[in-house]
Amino acid sequence: MVREGLRLLLRPAHEIKLIGEVERLPEAPQKFRDLKPDVVLLDVPTADSAGGLRTVRHLVHASPDARAVVLTHNRDVSFARSILAAGASGYVLKHSPSPELIAAVRTTAAGKSFIDARLSASLTTTTHGRATPKQPRLTHREIEVLRDLAHGYTNSQTASHLSLTLRTIETYRARICRKLHLRNRAELVQYAIAQGLLA
Repeated sequence: MVREGLRLLLRPAHEIKLIGEVERLPEAPQKFRDLKPDVVLLDVPTADSAGGLRTVRHLVHASPDARAVVLTHNRDVSFARSILAAGASGYVLKHSPSPELIAAVRTTAAGKSFIDARLSASLTTTTHGRATPKQPRLTHREIEVLRDLAHGYTNSQTASHLSLTLRTIETYRARICRKLHLRNRAELVQYAIAQGLLA
């Protein structure tokens, strides 16, 4: 029923082709390796949020270029942050109109992140109303690099997008991580979400 509904929602976008389906979340990583689609739509039940998180991690671990869009009823901001940090490229709430889902697929296929408009504001607010600790100041260029990396661009893609050399991007990335005390891409994504850089 859910898969049939997705077909109907995506039908207006003629360039989007559905090339495969699975019955259960754990089957998704193998199906992705077999078919190598541009985007994976994952229907994640609220009752199986942990299973959705595991699936995204397995997908990204097996195929770093995987673009996974999570479709769920789960409005929990902590879960949204966790699954985006785990490597999901998009987060869409169920019952979204057709244009919203199509935009999510198109945006993530282009290598960027997509967050449902009904959640994007919540993802950028501080936790439990506490003030956000003062952060080291980033330069305009560092913010550009951080935004691209958080959107899922590789170092090479970021270099091409910003017309810089690969070595320069690597230097910026190391400097950003040092300034913000971040250790990996997942933490870069979490920071970018908290600062509203992906909205």
